[in-house]
Amino acid sequence: MSGPVAFLFPGQLSEFVGMGTDLLASEPGAEDLLRQTSDRCGLDLGRLIREGPIESLHENLPAQAGVYLVSTLCARALSRRGIGPAATAGYSLGNYAAMAAAGAISYEEGLEVLIAVWKESEALAIRGAMGAVVGARRDAVDEVCERLRREGRKVWIGNVNSTTQFVLTGEAEAVRSALDALAPRALNVLPLPMTWPIHSELMQPVAAAVSPVVDACRTIRQPRIPYYGPDGRAAGTAGDIRRILSTEFCHPTLWNATVEALVLGGHRTFLEVGPGDMLTKMARWIDRTVVCQPTGTLPAIEAAVERWAAR
Repeated sequence: MSGPVAFLFPGQLSEFVGMGTDLLASEPGAEDLLRQTSDRCGLDLGRLIREGPIESLHENLPAQAGVYLVSTLCARALSRRGIGPAATAGYSLGNYAAMAAAGAISYEEGLEVLIAVWKESEALAIRGAMGAVVGARRDAVDEVCERLRREGRKVWIGNVNSTTQFVLTGEAEAVRSALDALAPRALNVLPLPMTWPIHSELMQPVAAAVSPVVDACRTIRQPRIPYYGPDGRAAGTAGDIRRILSTEFCHPTLWNATVEALVLGGHRTFLEVGPGDMLTKMARWIDRTVVCQPTGTLPAIEAAVERWAAR
């Protein structure tokens, strides 16, 4: 590795049964953080992480709390071994861990906001779907979504992962129709196991309900290192952090713009800090000159430490 390392934190659907179990078994304070997270969520999160079933772990609260927990444990394990971030960014849900790692909010208050989003989404009966489109042109995806919206069927691009990979979000029937229409014009389309239309206008009522919870957070502050938000811009103030926490789930995640902004900021070496390797693959789709390494397990963390020490 060369140059300053930036931490990239994955989002929902990176969860899997067994994630973080080696960290939970060996890292100082890991079981305490798991217990604290489980108690606050009202879940036996340890059992779900260790035993599944995957269908239960994919449910919104277990998935989000689990990925947030494991990502934080990975970041702390790297820090204890002498690797800290020069900048952070998070993919969708990953913004919570990215903010915490940048010193912009405590883990505990980040968890409170995460839970509030879940509670309000369930109380408001927010429902929808999401689906991935791989290997399609942006204008083709826009054309299909715009046509369906003119027909009164609500579907949008929720995530821009690269110039040819997108996640659609909106009403379930509209997302299905968009995927069907795009199938002949893409390498692959697939529905995702999501029950909320995250990153769409349909989540706006949740923003209004969550805003008082964000306003009550006492640990929100200016990031101590650059933190790049979901719109590709560095969030430099406590006000920026509050805005993102209150509305991030209503607006598109422009992941390609975020990675490009990090590169323009001088960051070309990335660690994917959390379960899986989704962001490592995406980084190569966006910019083939960057280095990205997953660090979701203890062996992967030790490999990153060895590689970093040799730079």
